[in-house]
This record gives sequence, structure tokens and C-alpha cells, in this order.
Amino acid sequence: MARLIALAGLPGVGKSSIARNLAQRSGTIWLRIDSMDQAIWASGTAPSDLFDWSYRAAQAIAADNLSLGLGIVADCVNDCQDARDGWEAAARRAGAEIVWLEIVCSDVVEHRRRIETRSSEVVGLALPGWDAVAARAFDEWNRDHFMIDTAHRSLDECVAHALDLLSR
Repeated sequence: MARLIALAGLPGVGKSSIARNLAQRSGTIWLRIDSMDQAIWASGTAPSDLFDWSYRAAQAIAADNLSLGLGIVADCVNDCQDARDGWEAAARRAGAEIVWLEIVCSDVVEHRRRIETRSSEVVGLALPGWDAVAARAFDEWNRDHFMIDTAHRSLDECVAHALDLLSR
């Protein structure tokens, strides 16, 4: 059975780094919402607020690939129930398993440092500042999920923890 590994968490907590490593190690497809958003904005015709456009496109691509038996790592904030429901529906349509990994950075000082010192790997993508990240709403969880705290842990430690959780 194909598996959708759906990551969730605020910007700057380490989601993309973990997602990239999980995809490399497991041979799954990495769906990165930041790349999709920037590709749409680069058209020059898209509004600054894409609403759920990228999520819907990514969920459709995920369902197509899951139905082929391919695994997916979904790399996005997934801050609201509607976004999470969309990934659940994509997995269900494809007859695939879904596993949720919430990525957090429990040390606010460390999280802020990451936000203020990072640069984007996605050419042209403007990253949110600390005030925007700190003010962002993040819905409570209403489904099973694992949590990975990246504060004071190396990327290798976080990926190893993720792989351990995914093997359960």
C-alpha cells in the first residue's frame, strides 16, 4: 500500500529539510508547496494570496501518484483543518495510508533565529518574517499524528526520529 507522509508545522521549524531527507531515504516523491507557490507567482498573473490553490493541486498530484503505488512526502504548513482534510481525502481516493508528522521548534528563541537568518532555496520565494510566523494561526489537531521537536537537535537526529516513528 502506498503511503502519504504529510508534514505540518509553522515556517522555519525544519519541515522542508526533514521532508527532503525522508524523500531521499525512502525513494518517495517530495511535494513542496513553496515550489508550487513560487511557480504560480512567477507567471505574473496570480494574486498574492493563492488561497488553497497550491494545496489542491498538490493533493491531486499526490492522489494520482499514490494510486500508482508511489509514496509521497507532502511538505507544507497544513495549519488548518481544511488543508489536512484535503490530504486525508487524497489518500482515501488512492486507497493509501496517511501518516501525519507535526514538526515543531519548542524553543522560541531558536525558532526566531532560524526565521531571521534563513534564505530560500526556492528562487524568487519571499520568506515570511518573524512577526508573520509568530502571529500565524495553527488549528488544534483532531486526528492522530506524531510530533517531532527540532529544537536543539541536528537534522540527522530529527530524520532518524521521523524514520523511527514511520516504522511503527
